[in-house]
Amino acid sequence: MEEAGTLFEKFLRTFQKGDIIFEDGAAGAEMFIVHSGKVKLLKRATGGAEKTLAVLGPGEFFGEMSLIDGSPRSTSAVAEEPGTNLIALDITKFIYLVQQHPYFSFTIMGKLCQRLREANVSITG
Repeated sequence: MEEAGTLFEKFLRTFQKGDIIFEDGAAGAEMFIVHSGKVKLLKRATGGAEKTLAVLGPGEFFGEMSLIDGSPRSTSAVAEEPGTNLIALDITKFIYLVQQHPYFSFTIMGKLCQRLREANVSITG
């Protein structure tokens, strides 16, 4: 049987500072959990200006919306530190976690609700 550490390493991807993880508008077949380092989520406006939406650290996740609903990415994601390690989950791994670890589902839903509430506040002032 494979050791847990070795199995875990199969899902890790390492990015260097400035590496693009994905771009706004791209198809999204994976979500990511920050294992170490930092990731900046941003939007680029017409004319090239960029707005930072969030900087995520260890334990935080992103990219789940495209994985769940199949829509294109709504932001770009860029590594903010050298040696940023991300756990990549495709739909098969995601469904496995949802089925085997219900708390994982509540964590995802809770964060989605929080983000929706924050968006509502920013829209309504």
